[in-house]
Amino acid sequence: MDQATFIFKGADGRDVFTRCWNNVERPCGILQVFHGMAEHSGRYEEFALYMNSVGFVVYACDQRGHGITGEMSGNLCHFDGDGFNGIVEDQKRLSELIKEKHPGIPLFIFGHSFGSFVAQQYIKSYGNEISGVVLSGSNMMNGMDVKAGYLVAALSNIFGSNKKNKLLDKLSFGSYNRGIKNPESKFSWLSRDTQQVLKYEQDRFCGGVMTTGFYYYFFRGLVNLYNTESMEKIPKNLPIYIMSGESDPVGSYGKGIKKLCQRYTELGIKDVKLKLYSGGRHEMLNEINRSDVYSDIRNWLVKHI
Repeated sequence: MDQATFIFKGADGRDVFTRCWNNVERPCGILQVFHGMAEHSGRYEEFALYMNSVGFVVYACDQRGHGITGEMSGNLCHFDGDGFNGIVEDQKRLSELIKEKHPGIPLFIFGHSFGSFVAQQYIKSYGNEISGVVLSGSNMMNGMDVKAGYLVAALSNIFGSNKKNKLLDKLSFGSYNRGIKNPESKFSWLSRDTQQVLKYEQDRFCGGVMTTGFYYYFFRGLVNLYNTESMEKIPKNLPIYIMSGESDPVGSYGKGIKKLCQRYTELGIKDVKLKLYSGGRHEMLNEINRSDVYSDIRNWLVKHI
């Protein structure tokens, strides 16, 4: 089978739904995917099958508040506790299960968008236990907009943490289409491939409005993410590959990505690579040039085995 599924117990004892693509006879590496906000692990199948074809087993779970995991717990689009750091610990548990299943095989993390910020936190605590990390559609989000979002989320808790927060949804994503002339969809900022955007729109686990509780813990995580003392815990020999589209609003159209790369370099991390794709939008794995993107990721991973 191209894909298998299983459930493991997360750090809070709740079930976490997980997919594994393991059509590989002799794997040279493992890739653990941290997916983005308002999506799920199933969207990574095409990429995972490609990685299988070049020797990598791929694991991806539906993170708290997302996909089947969120549906099973009754918390779709919501965190009812410190979900941001909770996801980090859930992913650590999955990493341990992967290592038990595939002893001695290099493990890499691939974090996209929201998942890239989870990965940024993950490598501060567990960077010594992986062979490298790929950050896709990311940024260094430590400006006043993050602090303002945290404040709005904190104030919104008065009306209930489990309510959909349309204000923060608009403030977070409402401007993302501004750089696109005559966008066909409110999600056109995701990709130039209109079929991929349509798939996103038609997926019942994609594009949902997140709750106040989700935003509160996400923004709180971002506020604390770039503390110098904690960032110093990232291993200096951990390979980091940062990739994004130049037209990705999440990465401030390349500016935030370059800032993040510079910060890691300033910390003394020896192997930091940046790749910006001309014209690319937010989801480079679903872009019109995704075959090149897949190949670039594969080449970087093989280099670091």
